[in-house]
Amino acid sequence: MNSTPQSNTEEVAELYDEFSEFHARICDSNLHVGYWPEGDEKSSFQEATAHLTDLMVRRLAPKTGQRILDIGCGIGQPAFRLAQAAAADVVGITVSKRQIERATARAEELGVAGRVRFERADAMKLPYADGSYDAAWLFESLIHMPDKAQALREAARVLRPGSRLAIADMFREPEKDWSEIHPLVTAIRLDEYGPLLEEAGFTVVDIEDVTSHILVPETVRVSLRAQMLEHRDEWVRIAGENVVKAMLDPEVNTFYTPGLGYVLITAERR
Repeated sequence: MNSTPQSNTEEVAELYDEFSEFHARICDSNLHVGYWPEGDEKSSFQEATAHLTDLMVRRLAPKTGQRILDIGCGIGQPAFRLAQAAAADVVGITVSKRQIERATARAEELGVAGRVRFERADAMKLPYADGSYDAAWLFESLIHMPDKAQALREAARVLRPGSRLAIADMFREPEKDWSEIHPLVTAIRLDEYGPLLEEAGFTVVDIEDVTSHILVPETVRVSLRAQMLEHRDEWVRIAGENVVKAMLDPEVNTFYTPGLGYVLITAERR
């Protein structure tokens, strides 16, 4: 990939500054994919994204009073659900100023600003002391980080020994180079996660390929396309005409890219 970690950070911030407001209206403030259990064809996209968050919460197994770091927090919806699960204190970070503003306002609306706060910070150089957190997650944010080893080392540094790390990420099949598809996507192979985590100071607890569960059912795709058509002009402004035309092509499964899978990971800080 040609982008340096610094330039990538700036580009990601610009992308999500534009993307967050629009995506929040479509996906109930979640900026990640959904999870449909086996045989589930009826859950809406909003229900499926909430279900994926719940799976991540269970992997993290939060305890009351813990201090948890959400690395790449979006506009805060998963952080609110996480804080609610075990009355934990959550700090969410993102490189997007607009996301911080929106998430902070929402925390105040929900009356949880005392336990959930949001800060602008770079995952490559976290502004926190060693061992200052009890748990952390990278919820569909690692894919935007070109130096994944550094991001994991920083996560390990700020976690106390025995702390859990949960990851939801997109991975690529060996023959695919996703940096050629989109400059902000640096997906790695499924077999690369284990060594990266071990070298960063983690012990891998579980790595689960859940690609089959994030495939959007046809009825949900129809509903999402209808919403996208309703706001087509805004999509074009954000993503460009060619991208929007491709996304709205009824012959294409817009919400699945062949060769790009999805993984859930649990690890523990050694």
